[in-house]
Parts: sequence; C-alpha cells; structure tokens
Amino acid sequence: MASGSASSSSVPLRRRGLISCLHSPTCLPEGAGDAPTDRNVEPPLPDQDLPQAIYDLIVPFYEKAFHRLPCETMPDLVGRLTAGGLCLGLLDPVSNIILNTLALLPEDAAAAAAAAASSSPPAGKRSKRLVRNAFPKSKRGAYAWHEVATRSYHSLVGFLVAYFGCLTNKQAIRYLYRANANLPLAVMLIQYDLYAQVKEPLDPDSERTRAALKWAATRAGHPSPSTLAQVMTVRLKGADFHLLKKQFSADGTPPIMAKDAEAIYNMVTRPPYVTGISHAIDELSFHVGHNNLDAVRAKTKAIPTTEDTWVTNTTYSFHGRHSISSLQSGLSDKLEDCLKKTALQAILLKVPCGDDCDYLQSLKMYLHGMIHNFYINALKLLPTPSGPLMRSFLLAGHCYGSMDPVSNIIVNSIWYFRHGCLLPKSEHKKMTNYIDIFDPVALLPVQAYSLEGLTKLATFVDPQFLVADSTLETLCSAKCNIVDMLPSSTGRLEKNSFHEAAMAGKHLLPLQLGELHQQLLLMPFERNKLLSCITRARASHTVLLLDEMTPVLEAVVRRSTDQAPVPGKAPRLSVEALRMVSNKRSEYEQNRRWFRSQIEQVLKDYTSKHFWGPKYKLDIIVGVEESSEGPPRFGRHYHVNFTATSDLKLERTLFFAEFWVSSEPKPNFCCPLPYLSVARCYYGVHTSRKIVYPDRSEYIMHDITQYGTCCVHDLLEMDLIYFSSKRDVQLAKYLNQVASSEQVPEHPSGWARPKKARRSKTRPGLARPSGDCF
Repeated sequence: MASGSASSSSVPLRRRGLISCLHSPTCLPEGAGDAPTDRNVEPPLPDQDLPQAIYDLIVPFYEKAFHRLPCETMPDLVGRLTAGGLCLGLLDPVSNIILNTLALLPEDAAAAAAAAASSSPPAGKRSKRLVRNAFPKSKRGAYAWHEVATRSYHSLVGFLVAYFGCLTNKQAIRYLYRANANLPLAVMLIQYDLYAQVKEPLDPDSERTRAALKWAATRAGHPSPSTLAQVMTVRLKGADFHLLKKQFSADGTPPIMAKDAEAIYNMVTRPPYVTGISHAIDELSFHVGHNNLDAVRAKTKAIPTTEDTWVTNTTYSFHGRHSISSLQSGLSDKLEDCLKKTALQAILLKVPCGDDCDYLQSLKMYLHGMIHNFYINALKLLPTPSGPLMRSFLLAGHCYGSMDPVSNIIVNSIWYFRHGCLLPKSEHKKMTNYIDIFDPVALLPVQAYSLEGLTKLATFVDPQFLVADSTLETLCSAKCNIVDMLPSSTGRLEKNSFHEAAMAGKHLLPLQLGELHQQLLLMPFERNKLLSCITRARASHTVLLLDEMTPVLEAVVRRSTDQAPVPGKAPRLSVEALRMVSNKRSEYEQNRRWFRSQIEQVLKDYTSKHFWGPKYKLDIIVGVEESSEGPPRFGRHYHVNFTATSDLKLERTLFFAEFWVSSEPKPNFCCPLPYLSVARCYYGVHTSRKIVYPDRSEYIMHDITQYGTCCVHDLLEMDLIYFSSKRDVQLAKYLNQVASSEQVPEHPSGWARPKKARRSKTRPGLARPSGDCF
C-alpha cells in the first residue's frame, strides 16, 4: 500500500499500489465495507472472483469482433478467430482480436475472398446468422467463445507476469480487471505503481515487448506466436497507418470488408527482406525492402580512430515511423479514470498494510532489479580489478552514501580496498587472479544489504517515512538517488544518517563508512572531484583510473575521526577448516581455467560471425548458472554473464553465453547485452533471477530459480575464496565451528564442472558471519 494514512475527507488521497492492495485479503481488514463510513463505497471484488469477472469482460469482445469481420464472405475466418484471435496485443481488446485473426490467413486467401466479394451482392444479417449456425449446437451463443476467451485470459495474465517479472499471478489479475482486460492500460497502471518513467506503455521496438508477447501467445496455445509478436510490433508508413486508424476508430463501428481484410493482412504480415548487399573497402551495406516502409538501409562503416585501430558504426534509416500501438488513443484519460475510481475505495484499506503486502514485495523486487543494474554498471567502470579489489566490491561496495548509487558503489569499494581492510602482502598476492565470480548469488548479500541501508537512509528524508511502504516508494520514485533529498543540515544532525544506514545495511565498518560520507558532504571540492572522475569515465566510455581517485579519498580519510579498527587476533584454523578453504580454492581455480576456455571459444565464434565488429576479449566472469533443462542425454547446460573488452580499448561490454557439455553436439551461443536490460534481475524472498538474459521468449520464465533474499546469510563460495586468515576474525571462528560439525555447509546453489555439486543445508543456528576485520 502506498504511503500516507487513511482520511475521512471527501477528497480521496491519490496513493500508489491501491489496485494490488484493494483485492488482497492481507491488506483489507475484516468486515471492510460494513462500517457506517464505508457504506457509500463499493467494496472491491475478492481475489477468487476476479478471473470470472475478467472472463465475463472478454466474451463480449468476441461478439463485437465477429460482427465486424467479413465472416460471411470469408467463412474460414471463424476457425482462425477461435484458434488464434487472442485479445493479446498493443491495441484495445477487440482490435487485437481482429488483427490476430486476419494475420493467420493464408497468403492468397484474402485476395481470393476480396475478388469473390466484389462480384457478390452485399452480405446482410442473414448471411452472418448462417455463419453462426455453422457452429455445433453445443457451442452456439456466448459459449462459442469460451475456449478462446479462456486462452485470451491466460495470455494477458502471462504477459504481465513475464513483462514485469516482479508481479504475482494474483497481482496481474487485479490490474487486468481494473483495466477492463485492456493490456496497454493494465501496463500503465502497473508502471504508475512502480514509478516507472516511460515514454509509452509498451514500446513496440523493445525486444522485451516482443519476447513477452511471443511467450504469452505460446502459453495460450496460439498457432503462430511469432506472427502475433510481429503483427503487434510492426511499424507503418503514413498512408497505411491512416487506413488502419480509420478501420480501428474509437467507436469501432465500421464493418471490415473482404478487400479491407486483404489490405490489413498485407500491411501487418509482410516481413522485411534483403534486396541486396554492397561491399566497399571500409563499409558493408544491407539494402532492405518492406511493403510498409518506403526505404530501409543498414550501413556498417569502419571509421579509423588511430593509426592502427578502427571503430564500426551502423546506421539504420527508414520512413515507417508509426507504431501500430499508437492506433489506440485516450489511454491517459482511461488511466486517470481508473485511478480516480480506485482512490474512492482507499478508505477501506489497513494503514499500513504489513509485511505480507504483495505491493510492498513487488516494490522490493523492483528495487533489487534496479540495484543489480547499479552494480553491473559500476563493474563496467572499475578498472580491471585484482582479486582484492573484487573482494572489496562484493564485501563492502554498498550503494548508499553521499553520491548517486553507482558512484557510491565505486567509492565505497575503492575506499575499503585502500583503507578499510588492507590485506597482508602474501594474501594480496595469492588473491590477485581471483577476479571471476562463478557463484550466481555472490552479489546477493551486498545488494540485499544495500537496500536495507537505503531504506534506513530514506527515513531521514522525512519523519513520516518511518513506515516501510513510504520509504520503498521514495526509493522507487528517486531511483535510489536520495542524497539531495536529505535535510541540508545533515552535518549538524545529532545522528549521522550514513552511519545509521551502514548499521542497518550490516556494513563491515559502519562507523568509518558513515564518517567517510559525512566528510564528503563537508568537503564539496573533493566530492565533486570524485564525481568528475566517474562522470568523465562514463562520457568517454573508458574505465576509471585508481591513481586519480586514490589521493582524493586519502585527503578525505585524513579528515575522518573514525579510522579503521585494528583487527583482533584471528584464531588459528583447524585442519578441517584449512582443508575446506583449500579445497574450495582448488575447485575455483579448476573451474576458472575450464570456464574461461569455454567462454573464450564461444566469444571467438561470435567475433568470427560478426567480422565487421570489434574483436572482443574475455574480461571478467560475473555469474554462472547451471540449468537443468533438456533431457539427461544432452548433459550439462550453462548460462553465463561475463564482460569483454574490445581491441579498440573501449568500455566493457556485458555478454550472455549459453553452452552445453554433452555427448551430443548442441549449438553454443553468446550475445552482447545492453546495460539497461539488467534490471530483469531481481531477488524475491524465495526465488531469484540472478543471470542477465537476452530479451527472448525462451528465457522468460526458465531463468527464475530458488534461493532468494531468505538465503542472504548463507555461506557463499566467494567467502571461502576471499578468506583472509589475518583479517576475517569472525569468519575464522565460524569456519572452525562449521568444520567440527557433522555437516559442512556449501552454498545451496553449488555446482561443479566435473559433476553437479551436492546440495546441503546449513546447520541450524549457523549463518554467514556478520562481522569482519574486528
């Protein structure tokens, strides 16, 4: 539920999350709507009644579509309507049904029907009735549309869950009901509640939109999911767009004739095709034809940057500028109407909802995805790290502080690396090459603790933000960048807000981190210099220079009153504990050699296929997930994220790779990922999506695995890899305790190259130690 308290004022408060909360039994008090002050408020339908209510909304859409389609002159349309005429798409439900039906016509069927219709008398109500009578008696009337309406319902719910990732099925149903089964409107309602700032509700050029459409259509048994996705994301030239706009006008009254059906079919189903390829010494050009686009051309040109290096530049140009989704008008007004109606029922809700609120869980998952994005972008800017710097990144690189989240991660990581917990030279040297991260949940603790720290920091923005829902909404709306929202008198407050945030975030050195950021606010010149270094690296697409940032941080640290504590004496590890650390490091080095060789080959194959582009070189592995998909004979199946640098010495590029280890040959695959897509990663309480995947339908639901934030205290592989016998006092005590027990806990998502690692549970009462270096 959104922030604020219930009000008896006649003017309802505008809150976020109302739609999710109003239908949830955890957010409504018992007897909601029975109080005298509630009797003029229509109580919301309970969760269990919503599916039938949505079905009752969908069935009439099919009646309207049936009456508008030229079924009397094209009888085959009825079968295509019931097979693939889903109301899934970027238009209103009736228009989606019509377009999806026409898109399934055989290539010459529309033209033949149009020719036959031109020599026949106009069809009337009688001919339409004859077509309806062709249905079996058991399937006449509203029941004729029962099966396809049910499949449409499942496709719409499936799309919302797949597209957003942080919604439950029940939440998707609630939003769909309030949107009257209009998918773009439901998307707008969810985006409003999540504070998502987008230009249009569903971007037809987005791979994410196409993938979710294809997956939802597949889930609903559509005969050609790729056709549906293509139709709903097509771009049109002006004349075609205006013709479709006339056919799908707001009133939806004009019937579609056979000749119109042929024209619509040709507009939305003809794929682009290559008409020619031209070569030059420094460029490769593809000339593409399409009936909807006046001209399309993709030109790849090599531009010299230095005497011996070149950069490629690809330019696409076309004149088809109208997306099919813009045919639906008035969505903003519909959104406002939905929000007003929902606000009238706000008086029925509990204030606050409580920890079990679905909306709060969605906000947390959405924020975890956002935070994961920060860490991947920070990793992109860091210089190729040594093992000790990567250790600091994972242990202490929290994203709260006196700057934006990405800058905080970078500064906190470098500060801890240089001043927080210096390793002895022998251990520093030993860890130098430990830069790869195989454990897919290695980032889980630092991200989960960062959110806890941010949540605490947000309470200093306003006293009312002591309520959890208010702080989460504040973080969503500000994209976690709240430093400018803190009181200007932060330096004079009795409490150091950054220290309080670090305590809540279980930072290893909370006092020292709080003092660092307090000093940065009091030293604007040094703070701006650090920000300037990071901004310049972003703008020039390079990496940071440690030698440039370190002296600035040293000047700030010298002003700090809280210095890093002198670590206590670590206990000597037992033989069993030493063996556990040694075995894990040996396994890590073996896996590092094997995975790097596999990824280097996949990356080499990618570079060969994209010969006109940069030549990539493997940089850092940032997550490996072993998949259980496929029959056993296919062997093991790995999904990997890694960064790569090019021969042009530009910024790191994030990649996804998929490869098999099997007796039967399987195609391996890798592709670069835009950094914006990493928000698809999130951590729920019991499940998580830990690898960044391409926006393809085959990865949408198969990348969600167990072990979420409830496992944040578990012992991780990287805890053992980066263990310091001199600095990690608490971890040394813990390892001795664990080594003497009957069960040795490994991380639950453990894997191994030779064979899959056994899964074991941590002993009750044992957890990942919360202290380090003291």
